[in-house]
Amino acid sequence: MLNSYRPLRSDRAAALRSAPPRPSLVPGLDEMDRPFLQGTSPIDLRQISLGANGAIGFLRAYGYDPDCPQEAHKLSAFHQQAIDFMQRHLCQAPRPCDQTYVIPEAVKPPALVAQLVRWAAVSPGQDELQAWACAVLRVMHAIAYAEPLAVSPHSEEIQRQILDPFRRHLHRDSQGRLWLGKGEEAVPLLDIQFRQEKARDSLILKLLHKPDNLPHSVYDRVGVRLVTNSSCQALRALQYIRRHHLANAAHVTPGRSRNTLVEYAHGSIAGAPNPHSSSEFRSLQFTCQQLVKVPNPLFQLAQALGEEPQVEPNLRFFFPFEVQIFDQENDQRTRWGESSHANYRMRQIRAVRARVFPSWLRQGL
Repeated sequence: MLNSYRPLRSDRAAALRSAPPRPSLVPGLDEMDRPFLQGTSPIDLRQISLGANGAIGFLRAYGYDPDCPQEAHKLSAFHQQAIDFMQRHLCQAPRPCDQTYVIPEAVKPPALVAQLVRWAAVSPGQDELQAWACAVLRVMHAIAYAEPLAVSPHSEEIQRQILDPFRRHLHRDSQGRLWLGKGEEAVPLLDIQFRQEKARDSLILKLLHKPDNLPHSVYDRVGVRLVTNSSCQALRALQYIRRHHLANAAHVTPGRSRNTLVEYAHGSIAGAPNPHSSSEFRSLQFTCQQLVKVPNPLFQLAQALGEEPQVEPNLRFFFPFEVQIFDQENDQRTRWGESSHANYRMRQIRAVRARVFPSWLRQGL
């Protein structure tokens, strides 16, 4: 049988064409249906729905049981860390014309998480406790996602396997000049910096401002930043990295490469812009994945017990790292002016404030 399907009958097709359009809004649509139906980030929800099991059931479904002392302690720690983070980064006005916030005392007690959830379940409006409960829970959510990233048993080994290959290709000549590689293909560098791990506060900020708010979408926890004396040398540095497999083209993350520095035969091609970067920011940058191999503790345990291991000796997983290459002029721009890291951080904090605090609260009560 050549065809395993039958064409749609003309009368049925006509009936489908003449059918009334489906309603765009289902009656009784709940705020927490939006992540399922619209892909809305939980950071952008205006209200929590408790469901059949109330605040305690909501927290258990989230993954933490308030009736378990250890998990209740973890929830309280997240709560206090969120209050501390907000006071240090979000409540202070980034610019003189911005608003300063004072967290209400009612939402600060450390054993208050279930009550925060109940307040957040109130219908959104100009209710101060509801707004602040949602704000604190948004930050707690980012902290809960950041925790396994900030505390990894394999951090040192991950950094070693990603960054050591770059270090092995660095050397200084007799005059103290820094080079990437040796011989005719060597590229002179003005500077190189290694990001060992992203600072915890920076990680939380990034999770709060990213649309998807997912840990695996934070690509720059480990990275390399190179500075050359010209855009031509920046391109040569990129080609050296590629030729010597310091980053493998097969593992470059699609959509995460940006070239705003080098013009070539087909024109300058830029990937998706970072909304918080200045339009003056110029660099070559890309994200790559490294296949990391770490000892399997179950294999080691079996050996220690004198048993035949039934598992692989190593665990393997991909880990992202970012490479940025600047020329001298644009490196200077990242230190001062519109492209500086301080200005980038201010724009990022203002964007996070806009997500965490509702518009009516930002305008004052």
